[in-house]
Amino acid sequence: MKKKTLNFLFITIATFLMFGCVIKQEVYFKKDFSGSYKYTYDFTEYVSYMAGEEESDSLMMKNEDFEEYLQTVKVALKEIDGISDVKIVNDADNGLVYFSYNFTNITALNSALKYSSYMDPEPLTDAPYFEQKKKTLTFIRHAQPQEETEEGGEDTSYMNDMFKWSFAIEFEADVKKYDIQKDTAITISNNNKKFVEGGNIFDVTAKESKWVFKTK
Repeated sequence: MKKKTLNFLFITIATFLMFGCVIKQEVYFKKDFSGSYKYTYDFTEYVSYMAGEEESDSLMMKNEDFEEYLQTVKVALKEIDGISDVKIVNDADNGLVYFSYNFTNITALNSALKYSSYMDPEPLTDAPYFEQKKKTLTFIRHAQPQEETEEGGEDTSYMNDMFKWSFAIEFEADVKKYDIQKDTAITISNNNKKFVEGGNIFDVTAKESKWVFKTK
């Protein structure tokens, strides 16, 4: 490999570590626990920074890279009873891909989360889910096993920070009580109605999570 190409790859990796991409999940609950969901893959800062750089085109994600995945998710979501207004936006050329939908109840949302919790076209057998008991809502996300680096293999743990994570739960109703484990990096806003978890996707999915919300 030419020295010029090696230098470019090094700069690209360093740049991605600086800007990376943000994977966002946003769930909004109305008072009756219907609501809306949005999954976003945002690497606009990286695309903007790399624009015009020599050889950058070969290392950029393109619309066609997401087409099959998004089409699979779209078909699956439209077959779920209680899921409506499925919207798909594929603008990977400019660094933004997302899909969103409305759900009528927790059962519908849980079915949809099998296809919209991680960027995988196959339904998850152990997807995150919600439990509702009257006005109490519990969110459960089981820890996902992490692949271990084989002895003598390349350590790619540095790549973890390329993928930032944002998971938001917001309520229309007032939240009178909540219980979230102390080891979770979370911000609370909108008069204790919006809860946003931050970090990188690998650290988040490596631990067991259980959040409990009691609404008025």
